[in-house]
Amino acid sequence: MLAAMRACGKQGCGGPASATAALRYRERILWIGDLVPQRDPNLLDLCEGHADSITAPYRWRRLDERRAAPGLPPAAASA
Repeated sequence: MLAAMRACGKQGCGGPASATAALRYRERILWIGDLVPQRDPNLLDLCEGHADSITAPYRWRRLDERRAAPGLPPAAASA
């Protein structure tokens, strides 16, 4: 049985989710990582475009720990 494709959680998007975002309140970090295997109501699934453009709250830090996109050299992925 194939797992259902998850959609971006941003209202009105519906694109395929490729990343997961979480707010780490204690550390004041907006964390972005690869899509977690199971949907979690405490996390936000995002498409690539929204994961790239999401901003951290004021005085918070944005921490993007996604792996490089397939086919891109590491330097291009971190630019």
